[in-house]
Amino acid sequence: MSRQLYLISGLGADERIFNNLRFPAGYDIHHLKWIDPLPNEPISSYATRMAGGITADGPISLMGVSFGGIMSLEIAKVRPVAQNILVSSIKQTTEKPPYYNWVRKLRLHQLPDAIIYRQRGMVVKKFLNIESREEGQLVKEYLTKSDFTYTRWAVNAILHWENDTVPPNLVHIHGGKDMPFPIRFVKPTHVIPDGGHFMVLNRATEVNRILGEAMLG
Repeated sequence: MSRQLYLISGLGADERIFNNLRFPAGYDIHHLKWIDPLPNEPISSYATRMAGGITADGPISLMGVSFGGIMSLEIAKVRPVAQNILVSSIKQTTEKPPYYNWVRKLRLHQLPDAIIYRQRGMVVKKFLNIESREEGQLVKEYLTKSDFTYTRWAVNAILHWENDTVPPNLVHIHGGKDMPFPIRFVKPTHVIPDGGHFMVLNRATEVNRILGEAMLG
């Protein structure tokens, strides 16, 4: 009987982020779509609504990249999940860099769009460790979006996210050169030393090797 794996992309990305991954045989692969947030919606409520897109019965596996990893942990609180796989993400509040708290306390994320979003191109490209044309194209498309409703909600959700529950059978793959979530604050199960935040694309060979070992158990 096939196992069910649901993939959750990161902030501003879509299912193309998984194009270079190859999963072990015996898995049916699904992409769990992001939905529009409600005004001031708590992440727990959002996760419950997003979990409605899971149609498989029984325990499933979830793989999330970046914010998608955080969301996979929230979904695991409201429905049976056999395995959580995080890539370039965090699993506990303690793994957030301290300066995220400064941004939250100073409310820098609430500055006008013209200051923090419309002029963000160079910062985003540097922050995400862009290496390939494929990555550059994905980021370019993200930067052309002019409706920042979801982005503002997601950034606020990350800054205020609190979690100290780590589910069993969790796989956490992280890059040694990740900038949004620096490795010095994170305790992953697997490290790709030269991997950046986009390593799901540009270090897929290493990620696939780890997945091949971790998903066959």
